[in-house]
Order: sequence, then structure tokens, then C-alpha cells
Amino acid sequence: MNKLFKLAGALALVLTATLAQAQGKIAVVDTGEVFQKMPQREVVRNQLKNEFASRVKEVQQLEEQGRSFVEKQQKDMAFMNDQQKAEAQKKLNDMQANFVQKARALEQDRARRENEERQKMLSRIKVAIDDITKAQGLDLVLERGAVIYMAPSLDITQQVISRVSK
Repeated sequence: MNKLFKLAGALALVLTATLAQAQGKIAVVDTGEVFQKMPQREVVRNQLKNEFASRVKEVQQLEEQGRSFVEKQQKDMAFMNDQQKAEAQKKLNDMQANFVQKARALEQDRARRENEERQKMLSRIKVAIDDITKAQGLDLVLERGAVIYMAPSLDITQQVISRVSK
């Protein structure tokens, strides 16, 4: 417990020294809010939806085909011999494997593309923060989540939203 207090004290000392060195040229930005309010976010969402629409439809059709096959087999099961049951089970296994493969590939590709687009938007946010930092002569910009309290005048979030919305 004593070590914890010492560590907290050392951290406070380092933060105080850093803030004192910045001499009041500090700003805070909520990058999460900026990201949520970017108009490009909706454009990208629609773009990705269109990009993957055909594959999503294909996976949904495979799922429906599998469901229909299972329902039909349940109805016909009483009238099937062992060989027909084995063939139906093999066909169902093949359908499931195909569905899982296509669904997994779709999710991986979609996640990869979403990450690529997210990185582009975050890069745009970083450029906007850099521009504002240079224009205002700021020495330190902190993420809102890392700050316990701040004066509202230090918040540049709206300026960043404005800059990335252009």
C-alpha cells in the first residue's frame, strides 16, 4: 500500500512538472466525440454497407437454404432409409461448412475494411489536432479521458470537429 502511495506521488510530481513546463499552453480534446460526430463516418458506413451487400445477401441465402433443408429433412426423416439419412447428413454438413467458411471470410474482410477506414478517419483527426496545435501555439494536447478536470476554455473538441468536417 505504501508503494502505491509513493507511485501515485511520483506520478503526480511528473504530471505537475510537465504541466508547469507547458506554461498554460494546454488543450484537451475528446477524440471519441470527434470520431462520433464526423460526417464522413456515415458516408463510410454506407460505402462499406454497399461494398459488402452482395456477400451479406449470399450468406443470408446460404443460411436460409440450410434452415429449409433441415426443416424438409425433419419432415421426411420417417420415410428415409439409412442411406438416405446418411446422404442428407453429409449434404447438411457440407452446407454448414460452406456457410461457416463464407460467413467467417465476410466478417474478417468487413472488419479489415472497417479498420482501414477507421484509421483513415483517425489520421484525419490527428492532422486537424496538429493544425490547431500549431495555429494556437499549444505545447500540450491531452485526451479528454485522461483528464479529471479542465476549464471549458481548454477544450478544442468543437474546433477539431469543425476542421474534420470540411
